Amino acid sequence: MNNQALVRARCILRANKLVHRPKEPATAGVQNLMSSRVASSSFQHHRFAFSSVAQQEQSSTDRRPSALEQANLDVITPGHSIFVLQKYAADGLALIRQSDFIKLCESARPGNMKDAKAIATALKEFRRNNRFVLQKAGARAAVEGMIRSSISNYKELYGKPRLHAAVFVADQIIDEKTALYFAIETELVDQVLGEIQQALTEMEERGMQVKIEIKEKASGDEDDDEKLLFKTLRVTEGLVKVLVNRSVRPEFNMKKRAARNYLKRVQTVAGPELSTLKLATDIALSIGGAAVTQKDIVGPYAAAWWTKGVVDESILKAIADAESREEEAARAAAAAEEEAANTEDDSEAEEAGEGDEDAKDEKE
Repeated sequence: MNNQALVRARCILRANKLVHRPKEPATAGVQNLMSSRVASSSFQHHRFAFSSVAQQEQSSTDRRPSALEQANLDVITPGHSIFVLQKYAADGLALIRQSDFIKLCESARPGNMKDAKAIATALKEFRRNNRFVLQKAGARAAVEGMIRSSISNYKELYGKPRLHAAVFVADQIIDEKTALYFAIETELVDQVLGEIQQALTEMEERGMQVKIEIKEKASGDEDDDEKLLFKTLRVTEGLVKVLVNRSVRPEFNMKKRAARNYLKRVQTVAGPELSTLKLATDIALSIGGAAVTQKDIVGPYAAAWWTKGVVDESILKAIADAESREEEAARAAAAAEEEAANTEDDSEAEEAGEGDEDAKDEKE
């Protein structure tokens, strides 16, 4: 019995110890697990961050040289550069870097028209063959390079060569094949229009007549100066219409695929500023007159939805003053023509009277 009682007492004591043992809080194990997970995740994060930084440093140091860097040309000109880039991307797999195109444009030499034509050719070739997307920096370099190369490097620059150069650059901006339409800024368009205005002023100072008669269809009898002035008026109208068309967001009226392709290329939607409209108005008034300016310059600008038909008063006043001057000049020309006709009639009458008197004398 005693042994049995002792065994029973030991069992009871063991049971009491198991029941009344102090328990650890349940959150302790969870906290330990969470801390271990946070430590491991922070370690993984630092490991990945370190690896990404190492990859960036390695990619920056191991960057593949561009086509012009590989060529290592002794003399860099637009002609040499376009030859290297065409050969580099001839298979259509390699793309032209924006930095290489900017180097091509910056190498344009002053007063060398061949370099300006090489830049225009590069714009068309790269867009057509190599899916080249022109950016703002590239457009600025292209326009500045063409202006620098196309203007003759004379000590005294006559207005006519300056006008030829500005018209050439404006023609490239209007041509959508060059892609300047998608990336050129309004400031650069103002620069080109400023060159045109300065050239016309210099030509007028030398006594050249810059105002021409606008015809619906060219007769072919125009001289070279008249053809140049007509082309100047055409590119001025084109520059304004290009900026207006870009600012009204034409992709909204395109089909989906055409809109996607358009949005991939367009870099800015800036339209004409007040300075742009003033320059274009002055040029058109000098060459074509008030009616042409109102129709082809102010009309498209006022038709844009964002202008709400509002045009600056100074521009409208300039057109009205030019129209009044043209009317006065027309009246003066009509009066002079009428006076000349009356004078001719009087002289014919006098000659007839003298003839009658001579006939009478002969009869007598």
